[in-house]
Amino acid sequence: MKQLEAIIAWTPARWAELRPDTAGQVTVLPLDAAGEARRFAMRAGASSSALATLSEEARIARLFIDFQTLVVRDGIDVQAAHRAFLAIDEYRFRIAPDTEGAEFEDPPEED
Repeated sequence: MKQLEAIIAWTPARWAELRPDTAGQVTVLPLDAAGEARRFAMRAGASSSALATLSEEARIARLFIDFQTLVVRDGIDVQAAHRAFLAIDEYRFRIAPDTEGAEFEDPPEED
């Protein structure tokens, strides 16, 4: 799904007492699943109306800043975050091409 249609939802690992059912977890949901995203303490992506006002480059930067925030600040497992973010087209197209789950936006032509 496109970044503008994706809600990133997570609960920091350290919030196990506040949200034991989702602590340390992350998911990426379509915009129409906003109700399900509320199970999590934090949300980013399409749940923010400001995202649509950003340039494409700023949106991509925001995507990778969100990834870093989940992993470094909030203790989400990096591989769990990576697997969740693979649902976002712009993430798959911009990670290293030899990373599991990566895709080419415009596949290279074969000889």
